[in-house]
Amino acid sequence: MRHIKLRVRECDWCGKDIQVNSKNADPFVINAERKIFCKVHYKGFEPDRDCMQDYLNHDRRIEDDKISRQEKLKEEKEKKEEEEKEKKIAAIPRVLAKAETLKNEKTI
Repeated sequence: MRHIKLRVRECDWCGKDIQVNSKNADPFVINAERKIFCKVHYKGFEPDRDCMQDYLNHDRRIEDDKISRQEKLKEEKEKKEEEEKEKKIAAIPRVLAKAETLKNEKTI
């Protein structure tokens, strides 16, 4: 009789332990990133649990995306630069008025 060492992995979405080998293995799917997800599905019915679909639909996936993070940082930087420009433009009349008063004081 062969002894099979049972392999248990954790679902990368919900954290449930999944037995991945033996004839009584839990149902699971693996994506291209080699992440493992539990999937409880019976023929003819909608899945009771489909963690991979939940992972794909969740906003966290977009937020964790490197490109999205870089785009957010770039947008924030541009927004700050625009606000600084607006502050400088708004300050011009005050600076000119102050310069005029100093000029008038020196001539007196």
